[in-house]
Amino acid sequence: MPKDTILFERNRVTIKEKSPQSETRATPLDEITGTITVIENDRGKFFRFVPLGLEDVMTDDWALINGGHSIVCDKNDGDSVATSSSPLLKFRFHFNLNDLRSVRRHHMVHGIAHMVFILKDGTTLPAFYFNHGGSKELLQKLAQYLPLEKSTQDTRLYIVKDDLQRENSSQSISAFDQLNLFDNSNDIMKRFQGNDSRRTAIERFSRVTNFLKDTFLGQNELISTTENSDRKFECDATALMESFNGDFRESNNDGFEVIYKVDFKKLPDVARGQPLTVKEWQMSFDKDGRIIDVKKLKERIFRGGLVSNVLRRDVWKFLLNYYPWSSTRDDRIELAKQRKSEYHTMKVQWKSINEQQKQKNNLFRDRGSLIEKDVTRTDRTHEYFQGENNVHVKVLYDILMTYNMYNFDLGYVQGMNDLLSPILVIMDDEVDAFWCFVGLMSRMEQNFHMDQLHIKSQLSNLHTLLQFIDAELAKYLVENNANNMYFFFRWMLICFKREFSFDDVMYLWEVIWTDHICRNFELLICLAILISQKTVIMESKFGCTEILKFFNDLSCNLDLDTCLLSAEKLYIQLATHRDIPTSIAKILGLPTGPNQQYLSTVENATYPRKIYTEQPRGTMNLDNSYFRQESEPSLVPVQHETTEAALNDFLQ
Repeated sequence: MPKDTILFERNRVTIKEKSPQSETRATPLDEITGTITVIENDRGKFFRFVPLGLEDVMTDDWALINGGHSIVCDKNDGDSVATSSSPLLKFRFHFNLNDLRSVRRHHMVHGIAHMVFILKDGTTLPAFYFNHGGSKELLQKLAQYLPLEKSTQDTRLYIVKDDLQRENSSQSISAFDQLNLFDNSNDIMKRFQGNDSRRTAIERFSRVTNFLKDTFLGQNELISTTENSDRKFECDATALMESFNGDFRESNNDGFEVIYKVDFKKLPDVARGQPLTVKEWQMSFDKDGRIIDVKKLKERIFRGGLVSNVLRRDVWKFLLNYYPWSSTRDDRIELAKQRKSEYHTMKVQWKSINEQQKQKNNLFRDRGSLIEKDVTRTDRTHEYFQGENNVHVKVLYDILMTYNMYNFDLGYVQGMNDLLSPILVIMDDEVDAFWCFVGLMSRMEQNFHMDQLHIKSQLSNLHTLLQFIDAELAKYLVENNANNMYFFFRWMLICFKREFSFDDVMYLWEVIWTDHICRNFELLICLAILISQKTVIMESKFGCTEILKFFNDLSCNLDLDTCLLSAEKLYIQLATHRDIPTSIAKILGLPTGPNQQYLSTVENATYPRKIYTEQPRGTMNLDNSYFRQESEPSLVPVQHETTEAALNDFLQ
């Protein structure tokens, strides 16, 4: 092993990591303390972070995380693989300084400075907190060996400048490997024959099931393949990319170009509220058990969520249409009896199917096998599903099988297990969980249709909104083959289930389910996060693969309240826009008539709004500094005849 020379060392550095499956926000691994060193040997200069207790654990340069275990591989001996059950191993980091793309240093006058490192492949390391100082010294040390340049857009961001050109064509193919839509711990050790990157990308992509393939290809489209004498397949990935990209077309006005002059005014203070309490909930009913003010109640939930899982057990039944909002206490008692009977009737139907009948029904048999496979690995680190022969895993299976009978045309599609899991945790009752899941699927069923028209449309809507809000970033994504927005695919498919902690997911879902301020609020959450990372993405010169990896690494490293605040500010910017295009208004459910007025939340002001039938070329440019401001755009359209239109008129 090469002899290491220590160039920099600082101990008592901590990582604050939030587990996606933890039921509570404070877990034993929330803070990991260790030592940062910068070392040099004959292979180069390297950054290392070693948690306390792992100083004597011998590993080489990298580790693959497989479920709850760490598979540590020695690069000098590809066949040498050791397995350790230490959960701290995944917090041991080691990278070559030449792989660093950017570093962000947050320094407060009264507070603990922290640094975030982003690698050239888009990998984002967790924030390192320097409890006893040293972040400035580390930055100075890095500047001795790397061409660091401070960002002009964000003074906390330092970019490593280099002249390497990205290969966008290869990135668009290898990006499929980064989707990680559904976990399969066995796949990580699989070997693939052949070196063709296109074939490998498609094969790995197809492991997510035919459902995901149809997302990008369409149900009746095929990827042509040829087979050579070595029985290695060469797949035409171009068809895959063209099929998906073909659904994203930009619309422009013919003859006139709309230019906006942005005039920022004072925005109202947008703040999150306290969670709805049990007492408030109890006082929301009249003497017959009917909710008095549904709109006010939804607004309270939107602002602060619900105070406890016990309260969620009651409120979610309304949010998910188990109970109508207008129902009385007696109505709900009768409805619960009726739905319990209906559920058990459907459950008996599939339970009574014998093995001989299963063999004659391939679709039913295959769905049952897929459900059984998926539930055994659904949130198994959550205490509700932990342990061998867990009864709740069996209930999860029974509910999904019953839903397969209830909605046999749709059946079961991978990802539904992720949506059901939090509902079962809250309800802790098989019948109630089933009917709440039915309510959720009534909102999200289109995400799982085989033609995938809805989810394609939602990703297209994301890009349409981005074109209007931030044309510069939208153009950058186009230039880097990322305008299909499929780095948000998992977020949209299972509604951020993998992006936040278990508690935060439940809070986020109940906020979205209120449908309080607009339609498709989840799109604005995606855009708020995307725009907040604009400087890092563009100045780091991320391509398609790096962007996808970068957003995957944001999982469980996002502050939910900040995301919700930023999304609401985006909505206010759009809703108070005087000249909003029809396409934007329809996405958010805003008035689309030419003489409609929108009642703004800003001092009850009303704005006459011109509605364009085509997407204007002018945009609102909101960089990440926007989210630190309190300002409102008033956009005044000015029409100029384009050169092409003027020339056509002249020639006629």
